[in-house]
Amino acid sequence: MGAGKSKKHRKKQRIAKHVVESQTRKKQEDAEKQLLAASEGDGETSTDDANDESKNKSTKNTKTKDPAEAASYLTLWNLDRNSESTTKNWKFNKNTQSWLLRHMYDFDKVSKSTFGTLVDYVCQGGDKTRLRVEEGAKRRARRYKEWEKKQQKEGDAEQDEDDVADETKDDTSSSPDDEEWNQLDDHDKRKEYKRARKVLDSLKEQQ
Repeated sequence: MGAGKSKKHRKKQRIAKHVVESQTRKKQEDAEKQLLAASEGDGETSTDDANDESKNKSTKNTKTKDPAEAASYLTLWNLDRNSESTTKNWKFNKNTQSWLLRHMYDFDKVSKSTFGTLVDYVCQGGDKTRLRVEEGAKRRARRYKEWEKKQQKEGDAEQDEDDVADETKDDTSSSPDDEEWNQLDDHDKRKEYKRARKVLDSLKEQQ
């Protein structure tokens, strides 16, 4: 009887070992599948994140202020200013104000009517804003008058023309936007001067 029990016991051990090995292999295969799936998922996530980041950068780089949006900002400000209602719809926007002041002499971005409202807006603004705009207008007006004098000397002697050319080169290096201004035709130079004069005259009236 003892020998029979021993054989039966060894048989059970052999069967149990086979089952354990099979289960172990299955667990290993499942683990490998999970790792593979996770790896593929991470790869897709990384790709999606990279695409999203690329799109965000592209959107940020190409995003520009719509001139119509800036014009609406001033229109709403003007309506609230002249309205007797206590409910105000206009809200200050630093980015829009900076854009308007930066492009106030750009005829394509700031129309004539928008510029008129912008001048009123500046006159009602803070001291620092008025001073900065006034200094810019003075510089532009002075630049035009100097250019106008040089134009009147074009018929003089060749030496005088060389002096004018040298002076023009010196003026170009005085300000970052002078080079761009030199590319404008005579008509646009005159238009910029008129805008500068309007700013100066309006600010003078407020004093």
